[in-house]
Amino acid sequence: MATGDDFQSQIFALPAIERADLARQLLLSLENDSFDDDVQRAWAEEAERRSVAHQQGETDSRDWQESVNEMRESLKERRQK
Repeated sequence: MATGDDFQSQIFALPAIERADLARQLLLSLENDSFDDDVQRAWAEEAERRSVAHQQGETDSRDWQESVNEMRESLKERRQK
């Protein structure tokens, strides 16, 4: 019978995308149905809040790629310190 260490070694040998998918599936397996409803409701409320704030001029928008590039640059700078 395989041990936890055997499984861990096999998992870490997988390509990153397969590990990410496995991690997602494992996390989803821990959720219950009521959690899903709560999360859906919370995201819907957050989306509405953000939409209203944007329409009222309280926030601005920018290209997502610009934001991603900025975050990557910030992380890169942190790693170099």
